[in-house]
Amino acid sequence: MPSTEAVIAKRFNNLLRPLQVHINRTTVLAGELAEIHGVDKDVCELAAGTHDLFRSEPDFAQIAAAEKYGIPIGDIEAITPMLLHGPIAAAWLENEAGLMDNRVLEAVRWHTFGWPDIDDVGKILYLADKLEPGKINADPTLEPIRILAETNPDQALLQLLQKRYEAHQDRGLEVHPFTLALIENLKSN
Repeated sequence: MPSTEAVIAKRFNNLLRPLQVHINRTTVLAGELAEIHGVDKDVCELAAGTHDLFRSEPDFAQIAAAEKYGIPIGDIEAITPMLLHGPIAAAWLENEAGLMDNRVLEAVRWHTFGWPDIDDVGKILYLADKLEPGKINADPTLEPIRILAETNPDQALLQLLQKRYEAHQDRGLEVHPFTLALIENLKSN
């Protein structure tokens, strides 16, 4: 039976090159933020290296995989099935790759929305995913948040979530309840 690393590597190697580049940049930033904040670097890099393994799957495949793994499909995910890629990746990592580290699984599962009781690994992954250099190049207004992530990850996370919330509101999109709950939790801390 192939090792967890080999199974993950095979999946990664079959991704489109731009997605591989994004994952690699996210992994580097996650490692840097983990070191700065004293969070387990290996765990953060593993979460970052696996978070988008199912990001490029077509809608029908996202829905089929969610059904296969018993992942609930909410209203938001039904409208945009790509939003299921985190929960699908977490289920795949556990069921197909044999990964059992719950810190990685939860971070991967909720990296798109965040979750109310987000832990340090989840924070690092969320920040690294949204603030990696390619995203900063596409939206330079993110740079101050990336810099803030080095000194105050909770405040950076709050600012990033609020920015994303406003963008969703401007486009008339519903915001996931977990995102709203995380914003409230960060505001109260």
